[in-house]
Amino acid sequence: MKKTLLALSLGMALPLTAVHAEISFNGFANIVAGKASSGDTQWGYDDDVDFKQDSLFAIQASTDLAEGLSATVQIISRGEDDWDTEFEWAYLAYDVNDQTRILLGRQRAPMYMFSDYLDVSYAYPWITPPEGVYDLELSTYDGLSASYNFTLGEFDSTAQLFLGSETNEIEILGTEVESEFDKIYGGSLTLNRDWLTVRAAYLTTDLSLPAPGADQLIAAWQTIPGFETIGDEATIDEEQAKFAEVGFQIDYNNWLLIGEYTHIDYEQMPLDTEESMFITAGYRFDTVLVHLTYGQDENEVNGNVNRLPFGVSPELDGLSAVTEQTFRFREQDSSYYTLGARWDFHDSAALKIEYSRRDNDLINQDTNLVRTALVTVF
Repeated sequence: MKKTLLALSLGMALPLTAVHAEISFNGFANIVAGKASSGDTQWGYDDDVDFKQDSLFAIQASTDLAEGLSATVQIISRGEDDWDTEFEWAYLAYDVNDQTRILLGRQRAPMYMFSDYLDVSYAYPWITPPEGVYDLELSTYDGLSASYNFTLGEFDSTAQLFLGSETNEIEILGTEVESEFDKIYGGSLTLNRDWLTVRAAYLTTDLSLPAPGADQLIAAWQTIPGFETIGDEATIDEEQAKFAEVGFQIDYNNWLLIGEYTHIDYEQMPLDTEESMFITAGYRFDTVLVHLTYGQDENEVNGNVNRLPFGVSPELDGLSAVTEQTFRFREQDSSYYTLGARWDFHDSAALKIEYSRRDNDLINQDTNLVRTALVTVF
């Protein structure tokens, strides 16, 4: 989209005026209201009007320290976190030459097509990037990255390598736990030519997700002959996860077409694989973009869930039930579509409205969500 370039400048280390210690400030804001259908919940919304789930304010400050060195911080207050302020970015950048840049500190993990401006709703057609593809708990990390710009045939290209670690709070079975992503190694490649962009990314990480009562679960299964390993596989402790992504964007005249696919393999965990995809088609009518998105999310659980010994004794039934709940905590088989419109009524602001319908095939339930948003950059 034509306004993407402006928003993209917020997602990258902003070009700065070459004045020592001079600080440049930029920011963005998303004010979002949403409501699910009666009695339902969808993507964090219920049947009450919610102004906090996807709303946020952010300020980014950058300074040029001369001779290729610069510093950038970005702080964000999110409504879903009761407007607590956190440092999303905090890194030093060094431009080795015109093609090579090195970043050190807290930065965005380049996993997706829109990773660099993940929270800048002004930069993309939807109110938030499509669920499933963009719902992995890893979006930022502390570490080192290096990017290299080059020409490949007729494509302007960027290759990026990165490594680091990350910790954050997530909810498992109603309990907040601290997830740990250690030994993050990965890379991405983006090719751009006029109206066409294609990209791919890959990373591996050692993932730990403490499960409440995990020690007792392991100990209990270790006493049952033939089922000793089930307890181990119901826990996630420094287990390797492999993430792969491919995507494309066609922005040609008034037409917009975006597609992205992600696949995650887990080793010896409750989860086996996670697959998500979406495709979006849009058409611009002057300052109004109308778009339609279709997406699928499928998370498969560890096959041991089918070996749990139900029906042997009441004690084993109870243990199996707890273990099955642990195995299935992220199981998913769903599809959705979103019909939306964006109106660029101002040079730095847009109004968006969306209707989404999600079909959950696991429980045979359909839910609906309506959201509207005022998004801006400044």
